[in-house]
Order: sequence, then C-alpha cells, then structure tokens
Amino acid sequence: MDITNPSKAWLGGRCYRILNPLATTTNTTSNINYAQDDDNYLYEKAQYEDEVECAAEQEEFQVEQLNNGKFQCVFPVASSYISYLIGTKGATRKRIENETYTTLRFPGKGQSGDVVISGRDIKTVRQARIKLEMLVGQARRRQPATHFLSIPCNTPNIQESFLEFKKQVLSVCGGNRGVEESIFQQPNKLHLTLCVMVLADERERQHALDVLARCPQEVLRKHLNGEVMKVELRGVEIMNDDPGEVDVLYARVAPLTWSHSLQNMAEEVVHMFVKAGIVTKEKEGVKMHMTIMNTKFRDASGGEDTDNKQQQQQPRVTFCARQILEEFQDFEFGKMEVEEIHLSVRHTASRSGYYSASGKIPVLPF
Repeated sequence: MDITNPSKAWLGGRCYRILNPLATTTNTTSNINYAQDDDNYLYEKAQYEDEVECAAEQEEFQVEQLNNGKFQCVFPVASSYISYLIGTKGATRKRIENETYTTLRFPGKGQSGDVVISGRDIKTVRQARIKLEMLVGQARRRQPATHFLSIPCNTPNIQESFLEFKKQVLSVCGGNRGVEESIFQQPNKLHLTLCVMVLADERERQHALDVLARCPQEVLRKHLNGEVMKVELRGVEIMNDDPGEVDVLYARVAPLTWSHSLQNMAEEVVHMFVKAGIVTKEKEGVKMHMTIMNTKFRDASGGEDTDNKQQQQQPRVTFCARQILEEFQDFEFGKMEVEEIHLSVRHTASRSGYYSASGKIPVLPF
C-alpha cells in the first residue's frame, strides 16, 4: 500500500484513511450470531485516523462540556447493535474506554436509549465516538438491506411494454440457458433504485423519513425549475461483464436532457442520506437502472427476491443474455413523468402491488 495515498472509507457521513485496509475485510457469511462473536469484533485491527478532507460537506455530531469540566457526546444507536458495542463480557467496551480514556454508558439490557460517551477532552470523546461508529457501520454492512429509495416506473405504458418484452424474450430466447419466466420482475414493481439502506429500528426509520422530507426544498426545487421531470427507458444492459453469465439485466435510462437532470437529482438526494450517516457512500455514483430480470427471483413466489435461509444457501443460477442483448439492445420501454420518490420496504407489497412505503415525497414542478 502507498502510505502517501492510503485507501479511504466512508462511515457515518465522514471519510477516514485506512492505514491497514486488509484488516478491515469483513466476513460476508450470513446467519452469524454477532452477540456471540468473541471480543475481537473487527474494529480493533482496523487502524483509522481522523477525518480526511473530502469534497462532501459533512454533518457533525455534538460534543458538549459539562459543569464538572468533562466533555460528553450522545450517540444514538439502534438497540440491536448494543451487544456488538459491549462485546463478550464487556471486552469491546473496556478496550474502547482504555484506548480513548473515556467512559461509555449503555442502556440497560432490553431497554432502548442512547450510548453516552464522556471524557476529559473533546479529542478523546471524538475518538471513542468514531470507534463506536466503525463497529455499527461494520455490523450494518453485514445485514441485508431493509429499505431502498425508489422511483416507481409501473405506469400503464411501461408495464405494457415490459410485458411485451417479456413475451418476446421468452419466445425468441427462451431456449437459452437459464432464461425462464420466473426471473422476470413483476410489472407492478418496476422501479428505479437510487440506493439501499439498513434501518434497524423506528428511530432510524424516522431519521430517514426526516431526511427524505427535506429533499423537496433542498434538492428538487433546484432541479425541477418549474418543469415536470421525465425519463425515457430504452435498451437493455447487464450488471457484469460476461453476457454468458448474467444475474441482473436492466432497462437503461436513455441519455436525454430529462434523464441527465434525473441523474443529478438522484446524486444529490443520495448524498443527503450519505451525509446523514444512513447510507454508505459508494465509489461510483448512482447507477440509474430498472431491473427487469434477476436470478434472485428464480422460483421465488411472485417473482420477488426473498431472504429465507434455504434460498441463501443455494447458489444463484446465472443465465445467458447474449441473444437478449443482441435482439433487444434498443427495445423501447417508453417514457414517463417522475411523480414520486419512495422510501420503499423490501419484500413487501402494498394494495396497488408496488412495494409498501415508509414514506414518499412528490416530484412536482416548483
């Protein structure tokens, strides 16, 4: 590793230098009982320095001075993460306290509340807070996403075009390996995904809703400029480089002035969630796409990906998309007006057939 240009990681809306990036590699094996993990819970080998300068503006946490001269910081954290922060027999808690010369107070067992960090100066309190954020961030990344920001694309004309695409693909390419009806998306769940996130409790969900509620004034007003936002969906693309081994095939957002405005808007909306510590910043920007075929749907009821243990243990079976890409590279899925952005709940369905929403905002001319 070039120590003059170390790797960086985003945690809680802040950017950190990783001095030992190999030590931060996490085990993605599912169904781990974190509460029973030994006290070597990932963070202690990952050496992070304070924030480096980043292009994005960052939300800061508050450190207050008490009457006794000490400093204190309140860290809101979902109750499901408390056991990870304490560690086996309190080992993780003790280690953080010893390394940062701070005192950590946690909610009682079975109770919800905040972690309170107190210390003799601002720097040590900040260091303890950063270590706790690292632990929560690493645990969060091990969990399957619970919510995602989406733009519904299930207008009647888009659904009709999608069903025609599905019919033609099964007719023309149905003989290709892995191409079958079960891997197609449900027409009433067609959408653009902006980002995914883990919201572990009601407080985190409310935090996400608060950020979403600020988007119309802070983002949409600037991009709409009194006009309706439109999008055209045309052509197909895959998520990987090998058309013979494909898991996800999606409809492209056509590169028009409308979609360019949509891309900029999406980037800024997602940035607000990154800045608030809800979403982990990705290396690349928002990839605008409408998933139309996904091997996670294979043989699942209703064409929806599930999180059941049996499916997790079974490897995904790819499909060959070479002929689909050749025959349908310019397929017209249609145009639509962007009406809403949803905070959608994964693996759900509302009365309309679309995903249930924890909240939504209108995308209307200002």
